[in-house]
Amino acid sequence: MKTLSGLLHDLQLQDPSLPLVFETKEGEISPGYHVTELRHSSSRGIDCGGNIEAWQEAKLQLLEGLGATHMSVGKFNSIVSKSLSAMPELKHVSLKVEFGHDNKDLRLMSLSSPEHRGNHVVIRLGSIRAVCKPTETARREEGRIGQCCKREETSANPSSCYSTTKLLESANSCCA
Repeated sequence: MKTLSGLLHDLQLQDPSLPLVFETKEGEISPGYHVTELRHSSSRGIDCGGNIEAWQEAKLQLLEGLGATHMSVGKFNSIVSKSLSAMPELKHVSLKVEFGHDNKDLRLMSLSSPEHRGNHVVIRLGSIRAVCKPTETARREEGRIGQCCKREETSANPSSCYSTTKLLESANSCCA
């Protein structure tokens, strides 16, 4: 789990004068990008197995820019440090990035650790996929099948999570 304080720590190990480049599978976020928002939120949800949980998360929103250069590592660190001083609750919660190329189709993305590449520092942004939480929990707890995998489907149009054919065979096929 990447946190804002963890990202700041990793970036403080880099040369502050180097450009910081965010990169998706579609390519680099253009020079002149802007940190539009750092947000903390508390969420509460119920999964397909009926499990209720609560969590906190942070989101870093980036806006593609029209500038000639990428923001420096030092400037980005300054923005993050000031934000953490003003909102310390951002420090230790799961961090995701909100971004869309050409400022369209805003997506939620994961972050890699910063890496020094040539004359800049790169943070790769990755896709996030939906998962069946009971199945993921079952996979972690050896030999146990999650709640959604124990249910029998009676609907004429079974969901992938409750499909008896797929799910009663094994936890590895649930929600796949």
